[in-house]
Amino acid sequence: MDSVGWTPPVFSRKDKLPRGILEADSLVMWMIGYYPSFFIQMKKKNIDLIHAHFGPMGYLCSELASQLNIPLVTTFYGYDATQLPEKKSKWKKKYQRLFDKGERFLVEGPAMKKKLERLGCPSAKIVVHHLGVELDHYEVRSSYSEDKELKILMAGRFVEKKGFIHGLKAFHKFRKKGGEGTLTLIGDSSGTAASERVKEDIIQYIRSNGLEEVVNLVGMVPLEELREEYYKHNLFLAPSVEAEDGDNEGGAPVTTIEASATGLPVIGSRHGDIPEVVEDQKTGLIAEEKDVKTLATHLYTLYEQTALRKQMGQAAALRMKSQFNAEMQGQKLAQIYEECLDS
Repeated sequence: MDSVGWTPPVFSRKDKLPRGILEADSLVMWMIGYYPSFFIQMKKKNIDLIHAHFGPMGYLCSELASQLNIPLVTTFYGYDATQLPEKKSKWKKKYQRLFDKGERFLVEGPAMKKKLERLGCPSAKIVVHHLGVELDHYEVRSSYSEDKELKILMAGRFVEKKGFIHGLKAFHKFRKKGGEGTLTLIGDSSGTAASERVKEDIIQYIRSNGLEEVVNLVGMVPLEELREEYYKHNLFLAPSVEAEDGDNEGGAPVTTIEASATGLPVIGSRHGDIPEVVEDQKTGLIAEEKDVKTLATHLYTLYEQTALRKQMGQAAALRMKSQFNAEMQGQKLAQIYEECLDS
């Protein structure tokens, strides 16, 4: 937002309020429907508009916005629009209040837009607003290797929705067909029982299929190291799926945007808003969820056609520059704010 002249204050209770006052703030909130600490600070700073992140925070800010008589913008990200209303039905009713009082609701793409519509949000209030990437941190690769061998990268937390096991199966099938290449998997378990099971399945699959020499499990790495890894590979694989418990990406993994920005073609699944980032047949290739056979075919296609791999990577970088760069998305967000203030 700095690039368009906005310096919005960020309100956070736990970082600022001393113990005791924090509890009292919460108690009063349950009686009047909003945090008095937020009300006092926003009054003091003459806040013109509230932008809440995630549906539940939007709901908590809805009465506050009404009391202050200012517009409310809420961004939904995934779990808040998919799992939460299904696991806790009370949120369906709470969201109706939010949809009624809120001015705009931002989503990453068409898939998330449809989810909000199904929850009862008026279509006219929903705006597709892409996550922006700071392009100066993700320079487009200056050259493309003519090596036929694939250097595939997958990255993310070890959770079912990332679909890593399907990516491994596709890579194994690609190798059995005669394809040459290696696969790097960056990420690790979050420590939960479910995440540990995903990790165990990944390790077991690698060992039982003799892939130890061609699959590299790196573990978690800092963001700076992940950025460097994009440039060491020539293909990004994002085989996300809906988990058995309903967990899903909601939008698209940020890694698909970052990888594309560096000039990597992406092979992804038709899941969430991945197809909004990866333009099928232009900046990458798309397969249905859990379709290992098609994923393997796509890998082989880009293995055999190095020129196509380069062409798609260049197209991906251009798409990120024109539609997903942070400065442009900041300008679009400022425009959304202005429209809300003028209405």
